[in-house]
Amino acid sequence: MLIESVFFLAVGLFMLSYGSDWFVLGASRVAKQFNISSFVIGATIVAFGTSLPEIVTSAYAASTGSVDLAVGNALGSCIANIGLVLGLSLIISSVFIKNRSVLKNGYLYIIYTIIFTILGYNGFSFFDGAILLILLVLYVIYTIKSGEMDEEEHEKSVTFGRAIFYLVLGLAFVILGSSFFVDGAKGLATAFGISEKIIGFTIVAFGTSLPELAVSFAAARQKLGGIVIGNVIGSNIANMFGALAIAAMIHEIPAVKFELSVNILMVFLLLVLMSKEKIKSMLNLKSKTEYLSEITKKDGLILIGIYVVFVLGLTGFF
Repeated sequence: MLIESVFFLAVGLFMLSYGSDWFVLGASRVAKQFNISSFVIGATIVAFGTSLPEIVTSAYAASTGSVDLAVGNALGSCIANIGLVLGLSLIISSVFIKNRSVLKNGYLYIIYTIIFTILGYNGFSFFDGAILLILLVLYVIYTIKSGEMDEEEHEKSVTFGRAIFYLVLGLAFVILGSSFFVDGAKGLATAFGISEKIIGFTIVAFGTSLPELAVSFAAARQKLGGIVIGNVIGSNIANMFGALAIAAMIHEIPAVKFELSVNILMVFLLLVLMSKEKIKSMLNLKSKTEYLSEITKKDGLILIGIYVVFVLGLTGFF
């Protein structure tokens, strides 16, 4: 049972990672064909592509009655994306925010997170899930319409026809891989006597966040700050208002008040980091950067530290 569960987990993770990579590669190439800005690509195409593992995994988990896995995967990935994915990306390279649409999107993100927290304070029902999905559609429309063009370059070596092929193949891998991954995670929880909630918020959440980690690492190395921030914000919106919303419409989700509190704390901290230069200006402090904001490696270490504390608290370490 244990060996079989580990095998399913590994195969599922492999298919999720490669499938989402192919989907993102194809989608980004198609989007760039129509001159869409890097932030919009990061916040929509890339974000939803890298969030496909969370969306499909949470939906599958909810359909099999594993609601703790469903919420742990969706909400746990949001926390991991800020604390771990963004934190580690900042260790590679500082992120520079160059246009105001990124900041505006950050403000919308905190408003959405507050609404999400209020709706889910006592758990998520079918009705809550429907509201979240409607808000997700509105977010995508707003992001596309408000995006500003920038000078960040993207890979164009992939032909348009091959990009479509990657889109279809990637989606197929993600859907099949999610079933293997969830079955493996459930098997591990049973084998070690660990609750599905803890497995969901740790192993499953981290596993389905690997695509975001890979994309953000690649973007950070290329100094594509718009992609890094856009991927994190867009992925988390997709996780909360897509993955968890669909799961709630399949099966009622129980309350997870501690995790909701940590999530909104992380979002608030991210917004502060994104608005550092604006805050300095309000306090009449001299700015050291020509950009709207600079999120540094030091900030990344703070985010990673908070994430580690969250995991230790969740597992009952203290």
